[in-house]
Amino acid sequence: MEKRVVAVFAGILLALFLCELNLYSTASGEELREAAQAQSQWTLDITETRGTIYDCRLQPLTGGKTRYVAAVVPGMESLAALNGMFSAGEMHDIRQLFEAGRPFLLEVPEKVEAEGIDVFQVSERYREEPLAVHVLGYLDSEGNGMAGAERAYDAILKAGQGEVSVTYQVDALQRQMEGEGKSITNTAYKGTSGVVLTLDEKIQQLAEEAGSKYLKKGAVVIGEIPSCALRAVVSVPGYSPSDPSSSMEDEDSPFLNRAFSAYTVGSVFKLVSAAAALEYGIPSDTQYTCTGAIRVSSSYFHCFNGQSHGTETMKEAIANSCNTYFVNLMEGVPQTYFLNTARSLGFGKELELMPGCVSAAGVLPSIETLNLPKGLANVSFGQGELTATPIQITAMVNAIASGGVYAEPRLYEGVVDDSLEYLERSAVTEKTRVMSEETALFLQSCMLASAKEGTSKFGNPEDAGGAGAKTATAQTGRYKENGEEILQCWYVGFWPAENPRYVITVFEEDGEGGGATCGPVFKEIAEGLHALAD
Repeated sequence: MEKRVVAVFAGILLALFLCELNLYSTASGEELREAAQAQSQWTLDITETRGTIYDCRLQPLTGGKTRYVAAVVPGMESLAALNGMFSAGEMHDIRQLFEAGRPFLLEVPEKVEAEGIDVFQVSERYREEPLAVHVLGYLDSEGNGMAGAERAYDAILKAGQGEVSVTYQVDALQRQMEGEGKSITNTAYKGTSGVVLTLDEKIQQLAEEAGSKYLKKGAVVIGEIPSCALRAVVSVPGYSPSDPSSSMEDEDSPFLNRAFSAYTVGSVFKLVSAAAALEYGIPSDTQYTCTGAIRVSSSYFHCFNGQSHGTETMKEAIANSCNTYFVNLMEGVPQTYFLNTARSLGFGKELELMPGCVSAAGVLPSIETLNLPKGLANVSFGQGELTATPIQITAMVNAIASGGVYAEPRLYEGVVDDSLEYLERSAVTEKTRVMSEETALFLQSCMLASAKEGTSKFGNPEDAGGAGAKTATAQTGRYKENGEEILQCWYVGFWPAENPRYVITVFEEDGEGGGATCGPVFKEIAEGLHALAD
């Protein structure tokens, strides 16, 4: 028993000795030196940079607005330099920072050179007047993407983060130690890597200026022909991505991306009806006499304001936006054929324009609805259950302007490194022939006639290359307090008239009429594009 006690006691003594030896080794080793060094450092974090979002020409859509931030070491020279830059009241607060003794950060109005002051130019994430806010999105307080491209490509943009910081050697009171220098870390260059979108900064600017000038609530979409790459996507009203909380209570729903939302289509859909009829074999010179109303079963369908257009061909019916012509026309087209034509042009289909960023599918009525005479009549001129987004309308007109080939709209171009070299490019958009070239050319001629002498004439940029266009004033069945019906208004077309380059879609929620409300927006944008081309 005694031997066991002695052995256990000896074991305990040995363990204590080994612990003491390890403690001595640690205390006298590199770990202690590193810990001591860390405790004697004071770091000022100037800024963190996030990857940039670019337009198709590699022009930055984020950043641009800059400010100056100074890292200040308290001292006589630094105090004297700042004294001439701030008011007496401001200097009172700044002197308190000097009295604390430790290095601090201070936003300054301009660059200054003085002992103890290092000034850095810091870029804000968003411009003072930001572009494409509904596409770009915004960040939360932790710098995470919360909407739009910021959210869709959050991982890529975070991978491009850099930082700017200054580290000082300090004493126990966190005052810079005499004779000790500072260490500056600057990897801000990493922020030049990022994501490239199809948007064009100049075209986006044009669309935003025209849209905000004429529209209270609406959208503008511009697609390039024939790729349907989206060069501008505007939703009105907008919000400040730097301060999104300030718009949270706005009754006009500024966070709603109206370009991606579905609305009643109206007469713009007559282009789809015409395409279905022509592809089915109905001649384009088919005539019908409009008396202002047509009876279907027990109901009457009217032209806008009960207008009687007389005897018309298909081109004249599109130019005049005659409802009764198309009610009569679509009675001769099989409902499944009509439905399939609409599907081939992108109706009833969601579009993922960025990861997790999807435009609405809208509502494409079922075959059961089209089998009902009244249901078919409604859809023939874009009414009833039918809804679609400005993105879908843009793609449909792009197919017409491209000679009958449908291309899915896209917003993403690729990823670039900090030298702006592409690391990845978007896949080539798949294109599908959805109508004959002959049909597409005829529909183009109908839109040219509408812009020249029909319902679209008020938005025709005659002195800027002309255009082909189609208007719509869609009824919603919803009414304001004064009894007026809420109307959804459209003006969509291609520009210029010859060798079209762009599709421009203008939409206003609760407007007065497609030509009157949206036509001026289309015209101003087309004139701006003409000026850019020159």
